[in-house]
Amino acid sequence: MKHVEIDFETRSDIDLRKCGAFVYFESPHARVLIGSYSIDGAPVRRWEHGQPCPPDLVAAIEDGATVSAHNAGFEILCFLWLHEHQNWPMPEFEQFRCTAATAAAMALPRDLAGLGAALGLDVQKDKEGTRLINKFSKPRRARKGEDPTKVHWNEPEDHPEDFDLFKSYCDQDVRTEAAADNRLVPLSDAEQRLWQLSERINRRGIRIDINSALSAIRMAEKAKANLDRQMTVATAGYVTACSQVGRLVEWVQSQGVELGSAAKAEVSDLLEFDDLPADVRTALEIRQEAAKTSVSKLKAMVARASADGRVRGSFMFHGASTGRWSNTGVNFANMPRPRREFDEESPRLDVLFKAFRSEDPNLLPFLYGDNLGRPLHLISDAIRGFIWSAPGYELIQADYSGIEGAVIAWLSDEHWKVKALHDIIVDPSLPDMYRRTAADIMNTTTDIITKKHPLRQSVGKVSELALGFGGGVAAFYSMSRNYGVVLDELYEPVWAAADADRRERAVKRYEACLKRSQAHTDTLSREAWVACEIIKLGWRATNPAIAQSWRDLEGAVREAVQQPGTVTGAAKVKYIVRKGFLWALLPSGRCLAYGSPRLKDQVWAKIKLEDGSWSDAEVMDRDAAEKLELRGKVRIEGSTSPKVTVLGVNSVTKKWRRFPLYGGLIAENNTQATARDLLVNGMWKAEEKGYEIIATVYDEIIAEVPRGFGSLDEFESIICELPDWADGLPLTAGGWRGKRYRKD
Repeated sequence: MKHVEIDFETRSDIDLRKCGAFVYFESPHARVLIGSYSIDGAPVRRWEHGQPCPPDLVAAIEDGATVSAHNAGFEILCFLWLHEHQNWPMPEFEQFRCTAATAAAMALPRDLAGLGAALGLDVQKDKEGTRLINKFSKPRRARKGEDPTKVHWNEPEDHPEDFDLFKSYCDQDVRTEAAADNRLVPLSDAEQRLWQLSERINRRGIRIDINSALSAIRMAEKAKANLDRQMTVATAGYVTACSQVGRLVEWVQSQGVELGSAAKAEVSDLLEFDDLPADVRTALEIRQEAAKTSVSKLKAMVARASADGRVRGSFMFHGASTGRWSNTGVNFANMPRPRREFDEESPRLDVLFKAFRSEDPNLLPFLYGDNLGRPLHLISDAIRGFIWSAPGYELIQADYSGIEGAVIAWLSDEHWKVKALHDIIVDPSLPDMYRRTAADIMNTTTDIITKKHPLRQSVGKVSELALGFGGGVAAFYSMSRNYGVVLDELYEPVWAAADADRRERAVKRYEACLKRSQAHTDTLSREAWVACEIIKLGWRATNPAIAQSWRDLEGAVREAVQQPGTVTGAAKVKYIVRKGFLWALLPSGRCLAYGSPRLKDQVWAKIKLEDGSWSDAEVMDRDAAEKLELRGKVRIEGSTSPKVTVLGVNSVTKKWRRFPLYGGLIAENNTQATARDLLVNGMWKAEEKGYEIIATVYDEIIAEVPRGFGSLDEFESIICELPDWADGLPLTAGGWRGKRYRKD
């Protein structure tokens, strides 16, 4: 079978970054300008707009050649445009391969320049590309005497030298892609098939209620104008717009209140104080409401919607190192959590959206009261509802219940928890895991920790969500903020329930961290910190197999790096170092990759504190400790096991960087990757039964089906059918069906 490496350069008057590739190619001004390609490693050849499709390329496509491209979803759209406008043959979708997806599956940078640098390729991406793309791919300004309402371009014939450079740039991209392709481990057949499904989901798109979205945007702008007027009154004219965050901070400070910035977390923390002056509280609450970002998400939906109202191309295959999808353009995976009062009131969505379409922000308080009816908050609460089904269709959704907790218990052989989860599946009336966890930590029973008992959420739920991957006080504190838990209020019951040993260990840990200003000791009160630490100790005592798995995994990874080619294992995952990568073989048969594993020596060391005393011994990198020891700031106590460091893509900066692998992180990666593979199994089961998927969000599957097709019970059941490799894993799902998207 022949193999084609191909790259196109295009132009359109649509902003590609803002509106996405599907809307980009819908423009009547869109055009494919250049194509460079190589067949079976032969020298790169070129095609230019206006020429017929090269005969050798026609023959390769018709013979079923694989067609590789970097971010191949874009090249697929180029082929579709050329098929429609230039009579090119259209490859079958199954012929395409994506080198960006293949790179991501190997924990390598997704962008071509970063990939070339990471692989140390002899052929690198041409850095001249940005200038040439700006010149030929984007409209230019109208010149004197030209109609400013029309779209104008730098045409190739007007700039022949630069356009020759543009063609060379396209050639170089193909050479770089081909060089990378030769170095990458191809996707397995199963993952390649999944990438094709992912692209089908992207082509199906997600339908947006465009009219309601546009009306809500206009309503929000009016509401913001009202808030600006209220801010002016509240601050006696010092701050005239909610966007003037610098002046707001100055004004708050002038009222004798300390405020470092108007960041969301800092404002929320300040509003918790009971003695806050009334005018300061009013101003901060106004700022808090005006800062809602839901309008920007609505604008992104509208900008990326095609003519039929569907947003396409939003899901990036293997967007996370674990294999989970991420979003581009519209972040469907990061929808704001509705307020508690919205969930409790459950307003009728047909009435609410009719109110949005009125564009009158004063109507919402009239219908729903001054609190629930705050326009920007209410738009945020209902943001999911702007996603709706096509006429004659319904959305059907199911979310795996507590899947990460179930997976890590299964991987770690935490037998009591696996059995408890199975029991709950058989009899849902039994106490849930949050109640059981809270009761164990608090040394009481589930008769006391009822479903409505506050400790079920504050202790049980938060610890289950925060502590499974080696997290401590910082993790518990961060998760508690998501659920509005007041940590100081936990101290008294938690302290009373703890035995003497657990109290002593928690206090000693607090005092050690306090000396170093570590782990939020400068943020939390002593009581709140100690309560978090006691809960952590209680959770680990309740889940000893999971806690042991962190140590076992770290040891297995270390041994694999120390002995390349040797297979090691822990918690149902096997490890081996080969071809410059650490590979983690998951129960599903899929591998996670970690680049360039290394060992770094570590020591036990004490650190000299400001008062001249020495801290308790802690693990430090040997090279750093030795340098500090020479300066009298550290005292090395002895050696300990080396740590493993690897290369991977930072999820925030997208840079390829080295980071340490520790037990909790390894367990988290294995858990999320296994949960992803269960999700994929459910996706295939749903597709086979005719439930066409339009989105996946973490552990959630959303399909769009004809009204009356199938049933929710069937959908929930089939996506929970376990693959052979997951035998014994407790898995359930719950969902809904209806016109508008929601989160139950």
